[in-house]
Amino acid sequence: MATIKLLIVVMSLTMAIATDLPSNWKVCSRSLPAEQLTKCLDTAVTDVVTSLGGGLKSLRILPIEPLSVDSVNIGGTQGSVTLKQEYKNIKLYGLTKGIKLYNHHLDVDNGCLLTSDSINPQVDFVADYKIEGKVLLLPVKGSGRSNITMYDLKSHNEISCEKYEKNGETYLKIKKYGVKFSPARINLQFDNLFNGDKILGPQLNNFINENSELLFKELQGPYEETFSQVFTQLSNEVFSRVPLNKIFPPE
Repeated sequence: MATIKLLIVVMSLTMAIATDLPSNWKVCSRSLPAEQLTKCLDTAVTDVVTSLGGGLKSLRILPIEPLSVDSVNIGGTQGSVTLKQEYKNIKLYGLTKGIKLYNHHLDVDNGCLLTSDSINPQVDFVADYKIEGKVLLLPVKGSGRSNITMYDLKSHNEISCEKYEKNGETYLKIKKYGVKFSPARINLQFDNLFNGDKILGPQLNNFINENSELLFKELQGPYEETFSQVFTQLSNEVFSRVPLNKIFPPE
C-alpha cells in the first residue's frame, strides 16, 4: 500500500474564525435543479482547481503547481508485476493545468456525497526512486530519477463527507476521496537502472513502456490511493476554513 506525507501545503492548518471564499470564485446554490447545479459546478470547480495552481493567500494555501510530496512507498504487488517501490522528493506537475471537471453530482443534505469526472492533458510524477522486483519474468533493480507521465488522464472522483459544527457554523470534512484513473497513454522513465548499465537500462525502459498498460494495471491501486490522500488533504484545507453555507449556499 502507498504511504504519503505532504510537505507544507498551507501556512496554517486551522483558523479561529470563519473565512469567506475569494470574491472571484463562483458559488452554486445547492437548491438549484439537478441539471443547473451540475452545469454550475462544472464551471465553478474547474475554475477553483485551476486557480489553486498559483496558491491562494486568502485561504493560506501555497501554490500546488507543482505539488511537493515527501515520500510514497509501494510494497511488492502480486501478479505479473512484483515491484517494491520507494519514491522521495516528489513533484507532481499538471494537476491544475488544462484540467476540466464535469458531470458533478452534489448531495450534502442527504448522505453528503459529491461525484465528478475530470480530465488532465498531462500529469507528471517526478521523483527520486528505488525499485526492486520483477516485471513479467525480468528482474528490475535501480535507483535514481524517475518520471511517470500520464497523458489525457481521465478520473472518476467519488467523495464522501460529514458535517460538523465549529463556532456556530456548519463545516464539511472529507471522510473518503475515491479516485479511479484511466489514462490514454503512460510513459515511464527510470534513470540508472542496473547501476547505470548502458545496455540493460535502456532495454528495460523500452520493455517497460512496451508493456506500460500491464504495468499500470498492476500498480494502479497504489497510485490511486496516493492521489486520493493528496486530494483529501487539499479539499479539507478549503472546507475546514469556509462554512458549508458559503461554499454551497442553501438558496
